[in-house]
Amino acid sequence: MLKQVEKLIIITERIIISKIIKYIESLEIKAYTIYHDVSGQGQRGMRSVSGGLSRLGENIRIEIIIEDEEQAVEVAEKIYNKYLSSRYAGIVYLEKIRVVK
Repeated sequence: MLKQVEKLIIITERIIISKIIKYIESLEIKAYTIYHDVSGQGQRGMRSVSGGLSRLGENIRIEIIIEDEEQAVEVAEKIYNKYLSSRYAGIVYLEKIRVVK
C-alpha cells in the first residue's frame, strides 16, 4: 500500500556529517541514507571531490523519510538553523513522495 510521506534532503560538507547524524539521532530519527561524493554548484561556487588524500572537502547527501509533514518541516528548519545558516555550505529541502508500507 502506498503512503504519502516527506523526504528530507540535506546536502552539505562532509566535515560536519558526524555532528548532523548525532543531532538527527537526538531527535529520535533512527533511519537515514548517506550518499558520498556529491558534486554541484551553488552560491558558494563549485563543490566537488578534491581528488587529494583528504575527503574533508567532499559534499554528502543525507536523506530521511519522515511520515509527519509538520515534523519534517521542524527537523529541516532545526538542521538548517543549527548548521547551515551561517557557517557551512549546504541546502535542506523537502519532497513529497510515496512509499510502500
